[in-house]
Amino acid sequence: MSRLGYLFKQLFRNAQRLFQMLVGLTFLVLAAAAVIVSVSERERDHTLSVIVASFAVVLVVFGLYSFVKARSIR
Repeated sequence: MSRLGYLFKQLFRNAQRLFQMLVGLTFLVLAAAAVIVSVSERERDHTLSVIVASFAVVLVVFGLYSFVKARSIR
């Protein structure tokens, strides 16, 4: 039974890591989309472009934090 418990524990940890990596990837994809919108809006409205670019920076930070958290799951 101990071996089966260890197997489930490892499986659960790997599922947690995978989930955190997918969350990080999602944040990075959303940040890339925000950068694209920011660049396209730069000519029309500079203020909106700055707001969207700031939002993209926050998304990048969240994405990188999710990857760090995925690596720290033990």
